[in-house]
Amino acid sequence: MEGRERLCPQAARVPLPERGVSGKVLLLIVAVALLVVTPRFCQAGTPVRLRINTLHGIENARGAVLDAGLGPAQVSVTASSEHNGRPYLVPDALLADGLAHGATILSSSFSGWNYLYDSVGYRKLVDSGVVHVYAYEPRRTQPLQAPPPAAFVTVNRLGGESGGGIEFGVASDYMRGRGGSGTASGVTSQVAGLMACLKYRHPSWNWFDVKAALRATASNYATGYDPARHGYGSIEYHAADALVDAEKLPLFGPAAVVRRLPGGRFVFLVNAFRQKRRFSDVLFLFPSRPRPLLKELTLAEIGAMGGRHLFSSYLRRQSGVFTYRLSPGESACFVWFTQDGNGRYSRMEAYSILGPFTAPMTGG
Repeated sequence: MEGRERLCPQAARVPLPERGVSGKVLLLIVAVALLVVTPRFCQAGTPVRLRINTLHGIENARGAVLDAGLGPAQVSVTASSEHNGRPYLVPDALLADGLAHGATILSSSFSGWNYLYDSVGYRKLVDSGVVHVYAYEPRRTQPLQAPPPAAFVTVNRLGGESGGGIEFGVASDYMRGRGGSGTASGVTSQVAGLMACLKYRHPSWNWFDVKAALRATASNYATGYDPARHGYGSIEYHAADALVDAEKLPLFGPAAVVRRLPGGRFVFLVNAFRQKRRFSDVLFLFPSRPRPLLKELTLAEIGAMGGRHLFSSYLRRQSGVFTYRLSPGESACFVWFTQDGNGRYSRMEAYSILGPFTAPMTGG
């Protein structure tokens, strides 16, 4: 009982039954009471395996696991290269390597992040049940409109480069423990280690739920995603860990990018944010650019802003790619939302608002 009292102090406060209760009944009462009062984090999760593409980040990830109060029995951290990242495994090869070693989370310190990588790698990662944490060090300036990725997680240290498509920033002395680092590679590995800990502690969450918890508790969530300030900002691991029910996590819109074609046609690449609350991805058209709204919305509220429903992913056989044509001379903005089963829609972040666009008066 000493170990249980240390990890789960509530168990020590289970009231004892009065005298005269049989032994079997006593055991049943104690068992039921423990189920009621034992906190969520006392439940053992499935061990999580993290695969890193460079040996020099492995100590940051392992340190982060220790800082979170776990160890290698709960979160295993191994490197895909025994020679300090030489040779690096490119993302597809790292995914194959990770799957071969039972990993469900990957961490890469490659430079050269491009926001289109999320569309390129989305299906392979999601179908494999894997998330890929990636250092945000693009070789070219990313579009400010680029959304934070869905299947990837983009990270840099606070004070380092920020821009379109970045998801989180991490202070060099974050948690003041063994996982901290002053490099992009180091904080990327640190975040990967902490994400693995969240997955272990919340075995019913998927990786999108883990991301939702980190986004919802990060420093910029209240004021909205800001590409100039490391996206959702500095993570707060313990605040994210304190969240319990995936069905109560905030909704986040899909990572959608648009390609404009001749004749007023548009092709959308939509990477769904597949958290457990999600029911469908939904596209609305607005006659002018709406302002961001940092609260979940109803259909009536979207309609009152001028939004017109175009389509929902659950009604279409093909998901992930959608096309639409504006009428000649028509101007519009497009906004993507995630909808849950109760008819609630995700916040309208700036990256979810695409446009305005104006179709030519004639084809071409």
